[in-house]
Amino acid sequence: MDDRETQSSPNITEEQFAAFLERNGQFHQRVVEHLARLAPYPEQRLDLALRSAMLSIEHGAAAFVLVSGGLHAAGYTLLRTQLETLVRGVWLMYAAGDTWIEKLSRPLTAETAEAAKDALMLDKMLKALRCSETAPGALLDQLEACKDVMWKALNSYNHGGFHPLARLQTGYPPQLSYDVLRNSNAMVALASQLGAIVSGDPHNMVPVRSLHAEFADCLPIINL
Repeated sequence: MDDRETQSSPNITEEQFAAFLERNGQFHQRVVEHLARLAPYPEQRLDLALRSAMLSIEHGAAAFVLVSGGLHAAGYTLLRTQLETLVRGVWLMYAAGDTWIEKLSRPLTAETAEAAKDALMLDKMLKALRCSETAPGALLDQLEACKDVMWKALNSYNHGGFHPLARLQTGYPPQLSYDVLRNSNAMVALASQLGAIVSGDPHNMVPVRSLHAEFADCLPIINL
């Protein structure tokens, strides 16, 4: 997510962006249909990982709705939370210790919320995943690529910094929102992949790969 104007940047028209938004709606509907068929393998760790993946997808869907409605800054802001919940799901699957699994599986009360308040932040989760012997390297590469592309601009939007202040004056070109939503969709695709993995059934990856092929126009190039 490079929120800067460059003379070499491609540009799409308002009409092309409207068609892209329609395709995005179809993409999100297909993801919902896929998730409705999934259930985690009956294990606490996998249940938590699926819940985190679904949270990430929910943030992605909300970002799409907000950007579609012209609430660009609010929509862009959600991509940081979308990325964090996606990484947390992968961390829960491959790197979280049993103590964390137990903490995050408790019913929500004032006491359990206090006990879980020191949960790892993004960089520490990524570092833990790199130390894991079971986390797929290709998936970690994709997560780190998402962070590298978007993180500085997302921090600015989350904290009401220079990027959103400047855009309130200059507006949001369709190309920028096109790029933002494609990055968001990439995280939705990765979260869908995680959902398929935690189901324990390899056949559940088939519709995820089909999703990527069918909606290649809504996604950057990612390998599933």
